[in-house]
Amino acid sequence: MLKLIQNEWMKLWHKKGTWAMVAMLILVILVPGAIMKYYEVKSTDEGSWQEIEQQAIQANKEMLASADLMEEDKAHYEEQIAISEYRLANDAPSQKDNSLASFMSFTSGMLTLVTLFTVITAASIVSSEFSTGTIKMLLTRPMSRAKVLTSKLLSTFLFGLFLYAVNVVVSALVGLVLFGMGTGVELEIVNGQVVEKAVWGDLAYHYLLSSGDFVMSTLFAFLVGSVFRSSSLAIGLTMFLSFTGGMIVMFLSRYDIVKYIWLTHSDLTQYEHGGGSMIADVTMPFSLTVLAVYAFLFLVISYTTFMKRDITA
Repeated sequence: MLKLIQNEWMKLWHKKGTWAMVAMLILVILVPGAIMKYYEVKSTDEGSWQEIEQQAIQANKEMLASADLMEEDKAHYEEQIAISEYRLANDAPSQKDNSLASFMSFTSGMLTLVTLFTVITAASIVSSEFSTGTIKMLLTRPMSRAKVLTSKLLSTFLFGLFLYAVNVVVSALVGLVLFGMGTGVELEIVNGQVVEKAVWGDLAYHYLLSSGDFVMSTLFAFLVGSVFRSSSLAIGLTMFLSFTGGMIVMFLSRYDIVKYIWLTHSDLTQYEHGGGSMIADVTMPFSLTVLAVYAFLFLVISYTTFMKRDITA
């Protein structure tokens, strides 16, 4: 098995497209970083942080005085006032907008690109073998079809994890060089109390939750590519569902069946910061269970089709 994975990994890096994807990922991190640094506003131009907090308190109080204010908005402005007053009382300035943590939080949005590149790999890693006819040579080896397909699946996920690592490492290096570690603290309201925000913990949690869409999109693309032997169909269909998934869920939200569609649950970041799903009575454990069931079904269909297919056809 290890030899098969090594072989798939080598074939993957022999493709120019693989290097292009890595280069593009690095580029979309470097360019925004350079632009943000260029337009960085100096704190001296904005006045002292105490003056900024005083202005924020006054602005939020004016908003509270507005008529017809919803309870959610009222609670938000009250929390912002409490945080600003805490900063002034405890000499706790906030971090600058541009810092290592804020930049890495910004580049975590590039995980969508990581998912896209992994989907492209998953869609083509099986279908390309059929289109070029190399699948016949591959299956003449003394290895079962299940092991061959498993090596391709594992190689795909290894490549995706590599792109995850590139995103984190390059973002950290660029953010550190351009913006530094940053000073000050980030605050939030927890159970009515002002507490210091776990910035790095929240960022790691965001990366973890983002893996939901990453895994499901990859497995679905792998399924379509294996069954229909068409990388373009697999990429197109997966991306279509990814971009229209929210609209599909909203359209079906009036029906109970929406709870059992994987698109409803693949975006686990909806549970970030204590949030919940837009669908009533849907929790994270339920979402994880639904995703696990669909992941199992995707794998069963992929393996069954691949093992029973007539390669000479």
